[in-house]
Amino acid sequence: MNKEAILERTHRDWLVLILRGDTARQTEDTFDALVEGGATLLEVPFTTPGACTVIENLRKRHGDRVVVSAGTVTTLEQARMAIDSGAQGIVSPNLYPPIVEYTVGCGVVSVPGCFTPSEIADALRLGADLIKLFPCNMLGPQFVMYMQGPFPGVRIVPAGSIVLENMHAYYNEGAFAGVAGVTTEMKLLDAVKNSRFDEITRCAERWFACVRAMTGIEPG
Repeated sequence: MNKEAILERTHRDWLVLILRGDTARQTEDTFDALVEGGATLLEVPFTTPGACTVIENLRKRHGDRVVVSAGTVTTLEQARMAIDSGAQGIVSPNLYPPIVEYTVGCGVVSVPGCFTPSEIADALRLGADLIKLFPCNMLGPQFVMYMQGPFPGVRIVPAGSIVLENMHAYYNEGAFAGVAGVTTEMKLLDAVKNSRFDEITRCAERWFACVRAMTGIEPG
């Protein structure tokens, strides 16, 4: 899947799920259950033990059924490791130019974290593909709309408190996609820690039914 196809898939399927697991095995098993429930956009943060192995295994197991990105990438070495492991996107909580430049040079989707118009402008000049608006709950959906004026076509992906009750507002204001935490926004911490995978799958089914109702698009 090339970069343009990944970007199209991200906008179509809209909801990215991020999971900070306690172990590599727990993370993989939980993502498997989420995929069973309809998840297609997966983010493996580098704070997860064995993140590179998780990325490799998820890609091997699910193939083009999913897009697997590396999250919480804060150093250039992490970006290199993630891309070498097959990460299809590099997501950071902040804007660090060397990571953006390296990711763009590798032809991988670049998603730096931004919080201000100045940071968004700098990220776009560096060639970032998407802008992670983090933490979005400090700014709200209207910020997404206002950024479309000075930065036409900017693709903003809010993260931080995206829940069923507010995702419509972000979508309606032009959010390109949204990010939800599995143990936080989806409230699955106890289920993850106790390996209640059927519960995790059912929760994912509910969330993705809401996403489909919102976008009017069925996953491909």
